[in-house]
Amino acid sequence: MKTNEIRDKFLNFFKKKSHEILPSDSLVPQNDPTLLFTGAGMNQFKDMFLGKGNLGCKKVTTCQKCLRTGDIDNVGKTASHHTFFEMLGNFSFGDYFKKETIEWAWEFLVQELKIPEERLSVSVYKDDQESYEIWEKHIRVPRSRIYRYGEKDNFWPSNAPTHGPNGPCGPCSEIFFDQGEHVGCGRKECEPACDCDRFVEIWNLVFTQYDRKEGGKLEPLPHKNVDTGMGLERMARVIQGVQTNFDIDIFSPIIKYLEEITQVKYNGQMANAVLMRRIADHVKACVFCISDGVLPSNEGRGYVERRLLRRAIRDGTQLGIKDCFLYKLVPIVSEVMQEHYPDIKQRRENITRIVKSEEEKFHETLEQGTRILEELTEALQKNNQKVLPGREAFKLYDTYGFPLDMTESILNEKGFTVDKDGFDEELQKQRIQARTSSQMTGQVFDTGPLSQIKDISKGTKFHGYEKCSSEGRIIAIIQGNQLVDVATAGSEVTVVLDQTVFYGESGGQIGDTGVLEANDVHAQITDTKKNDDFILHIGKVIKGELKKGNVVHAKVNVQRRDAIRRNHSATHILHYALRRVIGQHAEQAGSLVSPDRLRFDFHHFSGLTKEEITRIEDLVNEIILENAPVRAKESTLQEAKNTGAMALFGEKYGETVRVVSVGDFSKELCGGTHINNAGEVGLFRIVSESSVAAGIRRIEAITGIEVLNRSREKETIIQEVCNTLNTHEDKLITKTQEILNELKNLQKEIHKTKQKELSGKAGSFIEGAKVISGAKIITRKLDNATADDLRKTIDMLMKSGEELAIVLGTSQDGRVTIIAALSPGLVKRGLHAGNISKEIAKVVGGGGGGRPDMAQAGGQWVEKLDDALHFAAELLSNKILQGSS
Repeated sequence: MKTNEIRDKFLNFFKKKSHEILPSDSLVPQNDPTLLFTGAGMNQFKDMFLGKGNLGCKKVTTCQKCLRTGDIDNVGKTASHHTFFEMLGNFSFGDYFKKETIEWAWEFLVQELKIPEERLSVSVYKDDQESYEIWEKHIRVPRSRIYRYGEKDNFWPSNAPTHGPNGPCGPCSEIFFDQGEHVGCGRKECEPACDCDRFVEIWNLVFTQYDRKEGGKLEPLPHKNVDTGMGLERMARVIQGVQTNFDIDIFSPIIKYLEEITQVKYNGQMANAVLMRRIADHVKACVFCISDGVLPSNEGRGYVERRLLRRAIRDGTQLGIKDCFLYKLVPIVSEVMQEHYPDIKQRRENITRIVKSEEEKFHETLEQGTRILEELTEALQKNNQKVLPGREAFKLYDTYGFPLDMTESILNEKGFTVDKDGFDEELQKQRIQARTSSQMTGQVFDTGPLSQIKDISKGTKFHGYEKCSSEGRIIAIIQGNQLVDVATAGSEVTVVLDQTVFYGESGGQIGDTGVLEANDVHAQITDTKKNDDFILHIGKVIKGELKKGNVVHAKVNVQRRDAIRRNHSATHILHYALRRVIGQHAEQAGSLVSPDRLRFDFHHFSGLTKEEITRIEDLVNEIILENAPVRAKESTLQEAKNTGAMALFGEKYGETVRVVSVGDFSKELCGGTHINNAGEVGLFRIVSESSVAAGIRRIEAITGIEVLNRSREKETIIQEVCNTLNTHEDKLITKTQEILNELKNLQKEIHKTKQKELSGKAGSFIEGAKVISGAKIITRKLDNATADDLRKTIDMLMKSGEELAIVLGTSQDGRVTIIAALSPGLVKRGLHAGNISKEIAKVVGGGGGGRPDMAQAGGQWVEKLDDALHFAAELLSNKILQGSS
């Protein structure tokens, strides 16, 4: 049975049990700052478990994309660890409970998947007698295959009764597949709690029935919930009868390709097999991350993705792959996964480009890391040390992606070692931080003011599409992170209404501003945010008192709203134009819609040419002049997709969506405010185009009156330049070229004069040089010189053919520049210009380094330059006499 078939069987089984099949949430959690990535099927239903959400159904089933990095070092080494995996789950929000959950789980495993009953064992929480009896008396599992375990293994969250966190929790029951005595430790008394591989956990049934209070008191919840999770890859491994998760059908094509390009046979637990499994896991994780809008970077989610890519690249080099190869695996992952995840296929070309770009960058990084390691070993040698500090090795690993084993290999060749304990200590600090960022914490059960509001209200109704003013009743006032009933003049507040016309910041569109008014009451609203179904009016009470329960008149700043509407519709038209001009891959990667400008990030791997920018501008303005109608209507998500509406990167949509179309050109899912006709935009102009990340470009543009204002500003500047140059506008380019040519000729004359001057100085420097052990020492200051002048002077001096030790210095713009250079003979004697420059730089409050024959240093203490050159003369004399660096 194929993995896709198992997934479909699961979802359809629970559909027959009256469950609603919901799509997977994005790997990027929506409205949940406590999570770095979605790591469990229940994440998207957090509010439902807290009794504050409203899905419109009480029974759902999903196949959720998940990513966890807490056990990243086990990936590839064990049979079942992954970073990216799929979690099948069925959920009940106050509907069915233990009996139905256990009964259906057994029915699916035994009747649908045809797993022999005798191969299944179960565990329950030690105090959960109800579940034990259901397994024993109703399902008739023999007592010998029912195990009782403590709160560490069979309670969610783990150890919650003793250690917390406070909030919803409950016992869990796990189902295990017994691979047989021939697998694992071989002991007859082996059981699921054993660390060996004999028992594979395939399904966890969590019964959320308690509310943990301070002191560990467990109070029954009024509505009991069910949260189950079945790892799809583990289940496929069991059904397909293979040894590891990586032997199942959705991984085998990746492994096969790696065998082909490496000419290495995949063979069980051999070291090469571990590398292949890790590559397969990591590339799959990165494909799904990029598809959900996560791009490689140096922070947050992007850092995790970059780390996964670089680990996979390094594993490839250990398999003998020298060129970029990961990007070639993207189409394979796409082909395997596209049946259930069509977005992967649609974005395959873009994902491939991003992965290839990251590979190319990392190869450059490895070269940089090698150079840094060479400098570190030189420092060790100079200080007669043999061990590289762990923090330095970790910095190479963490900052430059330089693997520890490569660091060890290079050091061992030179007779050095690494402080691995120090490295492990730094690594452990990072892991703790990563787990803190990627696991669900007590904050999930937040009891702050917003959480309290959700207890008393279902949300704020938005009427801002049709009008810009309306009445609304105050349902909550937040002041200083506390709920209050009254806010007086001068108070900074966040106000929640039962209905409003204010748009809360979302989808790239910034929030509205305006006023809340009533009799003798005036509050200025400076921003509007959105939190789940609530719209938060942020501002200050100017006059009177705002009181909970009172009705206020909410009025949006119409002029500002109109400017935002123009820019938002222009953003949609720009998106259409980009895809027409440069290709369908140019999907939106982010946006900002404000009153004075719009910003649009999109997928593309090179800067736009002047011609492309002109074509894009022209196409947008053609649509504006055509005055195409802008229409918005609601439909189901599937209907919208069937009509060609674009669903954007990383966005989460409900079953009912709003489709905004501009004529027959653009059609996107969007909750923002828009104009009625494209002609209202007036005029569109791109003001900048730049890079913001690997494979991501950014356009900033203006519309309407802002285009006119910018045009007037440029006209004013041009006129001022004409007045300054005493010319007319039609002759400005010619006049400017004449001035540039004149300047170029003057610079040539200056260069010739300076070269003659430097040549003369070079001769006098050699004549006045101090001679030590057959070498001439030259330490001089050059006034009004650049670093390039210093290097040219050194080149002239070296042409003399004499044995020279040179240190030249200059100062410009409050900075000191020093260059040290040595003849080949002095380098052979053991002197090192890089080390010498570092010591001299300390005198001027700076640092330096470089090659043995030439190095540069800098500093900020200009007044110390003469002292530095005097020190350099003594230092060189001593070095030459000693014959060392």
